Amino acid sequence: MLRNFNGLFHHYGTLTRHLAFSLSAGSRTHGMRPTPLHRGLILQFGIVCIALLLMAVGCSSGGASESSDTNNDTVGGSSEWRLLPQFPPREQVISRRLLGINDLEMVDANTIWIVGTDGAIGKTTDSGEAFIVQKSGTAISLSSTSFADLSTGYAVGTAGTVLKTTDSGETWNILPRIAGVFNLEGVHFTDAENGWTVSDSGGMYRTTNGGESWARLDSATSKDLMDIAFTSGGGLAWAVGYDGAVVHSTNGGKTWKAQISGTASHLFGVGFANADIGIAVGSDGAILRTENGGELWSAVESGVEEDLFGVFLLDELNGWAVGARSTVIATTDGGNSWTKQDITASGDSLKSVMFFSPTNGIAAGSGGRVWKFGPPAPEN
Repeated sequence: MLRNFNGLFHHYGTLTRHLAFSLSAGSRTHGMRPTPLHRGLILQFGIVCIALLLMAVGCSSGGASESSDTNNDTVGGSSEWRLLPQFPPREQVISRRLLGINDLEMVDANTIWIVGTDGAIGKTTDSGEAFIVQKSGTAISLSSTSFADLSTGYAVGTAGTVLKTTDSGETWNILPRIAGVFNLEGVHFTDAENGWTVSDSGGMYRTTNGGESWARLDSATSKDLMDIAFTSGGGLAWAVGYDGAVVHSTNGGKTWKAQISGTASHLFGVGFANADIGIAVGSDGAILRTENGGELWSAVESGVEEDLFGVFLLDELNGWAVGARSTVIATTDGGNSWTKQDITASGDSLKSVMFFSPTNGIAAGSGGRVWKFGPPAPEN
């Protein structure tokens, strides 16, 4: 753009020289003198050139600022978010309303399960390009899922509902419900037999026999708990919930103690990269960060005001959080700072996000919409 303005100034200089030459020549041959009109033309043209140059500089700096606010290159190079086919396909939707996807589990780079309203369960073996509907045997809303391996997985939902598969979802069995529970929210299994789920009113439940029975634990809070996360070794765990509730276990989920979060925001999601670095997200764009296993939680500026429902840390540096109004934010410095990523959607509420590598991730939410992060799709 500046090259074009250099040319414009070149023409301006040429014009002024020609006017000056013609006027001076005219004065010598015909006794003419430069008039105010001539001087005005030269001055006006110069003002226009300067104004256009200032506009160009302003547009250039403005464009740079805008790109820093919405940037998909911070994590994953030139990767981008793209919308995958709706789940389930519209022709398979029985009711007029579209399904809401509440959670997803990425078992490996290609195998992913999603769960949602009306007992919806879907599976993909091609990294999300196509999801196959699996029969759950229930119309209960499912809020969370966890797989111990490629064969054994669980899903939980409304009214203490617990489902289990041992054949990669070909069949799902309804297990005995957990009594006295309005809604089971988060679930996590460290292996095929040992699992935990959280619920309203500080509910914390543990099974040691593959979900056949559950024992209620003292969660150290009466607040509704919304999510639970374990470190990869299974020895450390955290759960978060309403009014800034954070509870922590140091003995593999056997006993729990409260941690001071320093916030009254509702916390909807939690994730840990290791025993020290963790992120919790919640209402009105709230993000909390710890680098000492929750001994101290600090508020971090998220750059957004939308509720954040899900968070995932791939490692000590790279992470993502998703939320209302199609919000996706990413970090490359362990959660100290966050950058909004571009996702072309109109008001979707994204509930869950997981990544297998910096260039292979998936997010899902309302309307049965599933989004994939990766290299741009090849043009047809």
